Formats: sequence, C-alpha cells, structure tokens
Amino acid sequence: MEPVVIKISGSLTDQPEQLALIFDYVEQALQQSRSVVLVHGGGKQINALSHRLGIPPKQVQGRRITASEDLEVLKYTVGGSVNINLVSALRERGIQAVGINGTDGELTRSRKREPLLIDECEVDFQLVGEIEHVNPTLLHVLLNAGMLPVVGCLTWSPDQGLLNINADTFAINLASALAARELVMLMEPEAVLDRHGRPVHSMNPEAYETGKKDGWINAGMVPKLYTGFRALKAGIATVRLTNPSGLVRNRGTLLKID
Repeated sequence: MEPVVIKISGSLTDQPEQLALIFDYVEQALQQSRSVVLVHGGGKQINALSHRLGIPPKQVQGRRITASEDLEVLKYTVGGSVNINLVSALRERGIQAVGINGTDGELTRSRKREPLLIDECEVDFQLVGEIEHVNPTLLHVLLNAGMLPVVGCLTWSPDQGLLNINADTFAINLASALAARELVMLMEPEAVLDRHGRPVHSMNPEAYETGKKDGWINAGMVPKLYTGFRALKAGIATVRLTNPSGLVRNRGTLLKID
C-alpha cells in the first residue's frame, strides 16, 4: 500500500469550494482503490482564536513560536474544530473519515526543537517538536479498513508532553513512514510563482536558493519549499506543491533534486 499524502493548509479548510475539489480528488482516488491520508494544520484558525483571546501570534520566517498559552489554542483548533469540521464534511460526502492527531496510537514521538540561529539571532520556538519516530500502525489499520485518516499536526514528547509541530514537516514524516507514492502540499496559488508572477512548473534546490536570494521566494514559502526538498531526500518519490484546482487537474510545482 503506497498512499497519497495530502497536506491541507489551514487557510483552505474553511473554504467550501476548495474543500469540494479536494474531496472530488479523494473520491476518485478511493474509487480507483488508491489510499489517501489527509494531514492538516490550522494556521488561520490558530491566529484568529489567538487574537480573540488577546494572545498575539508569534512567528519567525514563517515558523510559529509556541508558548504554553499558544498550545492551548492549538488544542481547540488543530486538535478540535479544524479536525472535526474536516471529518464532518467528508462524512457528508459519504467518505468514511477518522480524525486523529500525532499523539493517538503512539503515532509520533518527538523531542523539543533546539533553538535555531536565524539572521544571526538565536530563536527558541518553545513548545515545538521535531519528530524522532513514526509508528504507522494506526494509519495502516485505518487504511486497511477502508478508512480515510485525517491527521492534525500535534505530536508528543516523553519529556515535554504535547508539542506543536510544523504541518509540512509532520506530513513529510508520515509520508516517509508510509512509503507514500506522492506527497501533495496544498496552498492557495496553483504553483510557486516566479518574480514575474508566472507559475514555476518544476524546481530544484539551486532555483530555490536563487529565488530566496532574489526575494521572490519569501515568508511562509521558504520553509514550505525547504521541507519539500527534505521529503525528496527522505525517499518520497514525488513532491508537488499546488492548490485544490491543481490537485484535480494534476498541475502545480514539481520538486526535483537534479
């Protein structure tokens, strides 16, 4: 079994028309006896709830800093409303979906991320994890039973307990452990756009570094592409960045090493 792992950004999870396209793809895949795993974050919902609670979100180069109060927000969003709403919408389409996160069934074991040197400053991301081990048994059980796992990006550490984790990194680790045939990282544009706003159909690490230097690869796209290239190095055969329309039409930016 070589599933397709699809990572959905939080900005897409509350857009019914975009979700409908994702679910169209999922239905078609299941009808063709291809397995699918959905992985989701919840950045938009996390930020919205944080602001309502008077907790300003903190990010450095697209990476979230997670203090204890931020982790409580993640429980209500990534571990709660975002996951539940996705599963409910899938059930309305007749798809047997099961909502879980990285703490369930010993799916992931992590350690706290070490401080990183960014722009010559040491940044402590606090309650953010780096996965050390994935136990895909629960996912295999669900997939073999014809279920669609919907996995929220929370993880667990023996020393720290519950931790936040970057959803793209989380998806890569699950895809690698499952020997996925493809990892699709969904976003709002259909492809990565170059400095002139034109879609980039394929990208290698050299083009990525050039884009960063020239400034047209910036903000959240920097860690997204970085983790995408990591996925290829982890042995995942195909990594594609696109939006729900591109998912259905097999378009987007295909990452490659050469």
